[in-house]
Amino acid sequence: MNRKAQISRWSQQAELIVQRVAQSQQWRRPGAISGVEDEAFGRRGALTLTPAMPSSRTAVHGVTVPGARDEEKLRQLPETSGGSGAPLPGSRPSAKAAPIVGGLGSGGGALGRARQLAAGYQPAVIKVVSYAHGATRATATGQYVLREDVPLETHDGRMLVDRTAVADEIRAWSSSFSKRAESQDVGAMRLTLQGVRDTPEGRQAYEKAIAAGFVGHRHAHRLETTPEGMLEAQLVVAMAGAAKERFRLRDQRGPDDGSRSQRCFDRASEAHIRERISQASGIPPEAIGVVAGASNHGRDGVTYRLNRLIEKGHAIDDRGRTIGNAADTRMAAREWGPTLRSQSPRDTMHLIISAKAGTDAAALTRAARAFLQDRFADHKFMFGVHTDKEAEGHIHAHAVIAVKSESGQKLHPSRETFAEWRQVYAQHAQAEGLKIVATSARERASSQSYGPKDKAIVATAERPRPRREARDRAYAADPANRKLIDNARHRIRVARANPIRLPMTSVARRAVVEGLDAWKAVASAQPGNVVVRKMVERLSMAQAVGAILQTIGRRVDQLTRENPDMPVTSEQMAKDLRRMNEAVSRTSDLLEGETKKQFREASARYLETLANRVDLQRAQERGVTHMTRAEVEAIVGPNADRLIERANTLRDREDREAAAAQRVADRSVEVGRRGEATASLDPTSQRDLRVERTVTAGTEKLAAREAREAAATAEAAHALAQHPAQPLSPALLQTDALARLRAEQEQIIREIEASERVESQSSRGQRMTPNRR
Repeated sequence: MNRKAQISRWSQQAELIVQRVAQSQQWRRPGAISGVEDEAFGRRGALTLTPAMPSSRTAVHGVTVPGARDEEKLRQLPETSGGSGAPLPGSRPSAKAAPIVGGLGSGGGALGRARQLAAGYQPAVIKVVSYAHGATRATATGQYVLREDVPLETHDGRMLVDRTAVADEIRAWSSSFSKRAESQDVGAMRLTLQGVRDTPEGRQAYEKAIAAGFVGHRHAHRLETTPEGMLEAQLVVAMAGAAKERFRLRDQRGPDDGSRSQRCFDRASEAHIRERISQASGIPPEAIGVVAGASNHGRDGVTYRLNRLIEKGHAIDDRGRTIGNAADTRMAAREWGPTLRSQSPRDTMHLIISAKAGTDAAALTRAARAFLQDRFADHKFMFGVHTDKEAEGHIHAHAVIAVKSESGQKLHPSRETFAEWRQVYAQHAQAEGLKIVATSARERASSQSYGPKDKAIVATAERPRPRREARDRAYAADPANRKLIDNARHRIRVARANPIRLPMTSVARRAVVEGLDAWKAVASAQPGNVVVRKMVERLSMAQAVGAILQTIGRRVDQLTRENPDMPVTSEQMAKDLRRMNEAVSRTSDLLEGETKKQFREASARYLETLANRVDLQRAQERGVTHMTRAEVEAIVGPNADRLIERANTLRDREDREAAAAQRVADRSVEVGRRGEATASLDPTSQRDLRVERTVTAGTEKLAAREAREAAATAEAAHALAQHPAQPLSPALLQTDALARLRAEQEQIIREIEASERVESQSSRGQRMTPNRR
């Protein structure tokens, strides 16, 4: 086929695709439901189906893919978005937003957004508050959105007016839901050591065995005595451990095929547990019994398992702390959470579009519909607009969206995705006459953000849910939850007060600078605009304070980084510390409220790091070369144990690699000797013999290097165990892993986080800062 024929064929295919997209657009056009909307609002019960409305799969399968530039996404918008021509399908021609030079769609950037905000536009707000897995949870989300008698509109224009209709719709979606199960993150198990009786020595043996067998895994245990006087341990263990290790369970059926299956460890997991216990206790592996029990998912699973464990007595966790009541189990679950490496499939996404009180609800509905049809044309969804929170300052649209599209693609929204969504939503909102602009919190130095969990915690405590009033009141009255609820309320109050958000990163500082330049340009054109003047003041303060923090952070990093070529004395560090304290004090006097608190907390982290470095430098100048473990743990805390644990892991790995290399070398030497004994004197045999000798020499060098690395790792592990604060000798750094270990050790010693000494920053500043008159 020549090039002309290929071009002709491609043109025909493109024309056919355009026709199909146009057809699907006509089928899915939002305006098609206008005739049934009022009727559906006045009636509950059955679904209302628009005549001749095909299914989503029939309409768009293989035609539109989210993210592609198809005809549906090239619909023309009004002048506010930089386009011209006809309005969106389903939109009303009245009440258009006045165009603004430099608007969202005309490439105005920060200047255009500043002009729109100065003209009274509100920022576009889009949040994903949760995901759900499975039909049950997805149905619960949809029925929650249905509250306040708000009917839900589907992707193909139908109205769902009761809970049964929502459940039926989700059931239809569920055929495409993921069949993968949630990860099993925590499990119950029983450990027995044959012949170990209930004596102080026996209990000590169990403690040692548990610590060795489940090293790297969060766990808690309770010892029991059998009627025969023997000990056994009941445990709750996190499946995920250090170094990517994860215990795995399998179902094992009995000898009878019809018998009930039993949960047990897979062979590798059980072998690792037995081997570690045997090495630590000297008990042979066949005398060690490890029986797996039920397992659960996530933090809720941790709470449930620990509550079951303490039913017959208190338990001890892997850090020696007692777990004796429900409050302790909830605290433990929060601590274990980050280490679980929990995984759960995502089938539906709960998205919220928020607008300020007073926004036209009908226009918001049309804008939300157009946005969802635009960005999620190939996904099933349902949405509804709630105005019940208008008295609190906002109205919002809830949308439940199938994560998997009709063409098999899944949603994985990132920061860039949300920026794109806000921009597209703002375009559709402006097309409906709403003054909404896509902007970022960074370029406004805004703190108007809090998590959905905060809102859920406060709502549960203050407004018990129907049919769950007793449980929610008990949750709010529990003293163990008081701090959690108060912290959530505080974050919400801070977000509503919107203090200046200090730029802590280079990206945030760059956004503040760009925003300030834009608002200064608007201020020169609108000198009497109060909103513009306040925003210039806000961004100027954010820029100045951010620059101060950047300067302090850079100087602290320079002083705490070891540089043999330019050593810094403790006296020089102390002088810099005094100057920084004075600068922080002067800057704090200029701030107020949450902004002042935020600045003091950020600066305290830097100053305490430097103060600790001064103390260490002074000790070094006095000739101190070693510190006791207790002295280091008072500063480093659990990081000392983490360093030692990682060193031991490296040592074990290097030992295994050295042993394997030595076995290869031994085999190569043996093969070479046999070859020399049997080889003839012909040239081919002599050439082969030389090659074998070269290989043998190489393997011997490899074995020797592995042995040296193993010895170096063992020495490093021993040094860290004895003196965690003493830097490793550069002579030991023979592998990349050891180099990373030393880097991590130096970072911990250098930073010495201010978490335990933040409150003493003020007193330290007064002690080190001369009295000013």
